[in-house]
Amino acid sequence: MAQFNDIKVLRGLRRGSLNAFNEIYEQYAVKLFNFSMLYLKSREEAEEIVQDVFVKIWQNREKINEELSFNGYIFRIAKNCVLNKLRKKINEPDSFVSVNQCLVGQNQTENEVLFRDMEGLLEEAIEGLPVQRQLIFRMSRQNGLSNKEIAEQLDISVNTVEGQIRKAINYLRNYIDILPIIIATLTL
Repeated sequence: MAQFNDIKVLRGLRRGSLNAFNEIYEQYAVKLFNFSMLYLKSREEAEEIVQDVFVKIWQNREKINEELSFNGYIFRIAKNCVLNKLRKKINEPDSFVSVNQCLVGQNQTENEVLFRDMEGLLEEAIEGLPVQRQLIFRMSRQNGLSNKEIAEQLDISVNTVEGQIRKAINYLRNYIDILPIIIATLTL
């Protein structure tokens, strides 16, 4: 069944209700923004992702299956938008300069393989977090739960949740900054 709390809202969205759309926007916009910021590290690009996700939601509203997890559905769209943006950045001349230097002369298939390797390395970084920090991070960023929801489920304080997420993000930002170096080493 849909994880979004109000199936009536999803049904309203399917019928084209702007009120239902706005309610879903209020529920997910910040979560999607934070999710996008984690990977893109650009406020403008994260805002574009949120906009793109909601455009896709509106365009495909009639196809939404209220029996499936709406949370999973909306974050899958966000993930695909982020991955597409990252793929484009890899191919832009001024972005990921060290990555592009490594990719010169390689074909698109090789670029896709390297991109998947980057995703794998990032997943390894997440798995390298302490167990509770990893759990809290995944609940927040991958499951889209609020800090309060996480705190309630894990029986810890909201401050603890916020601190663990902050530490996870700082760790991952540092890790992401060295990804081009790791990829350069892999391609030598």
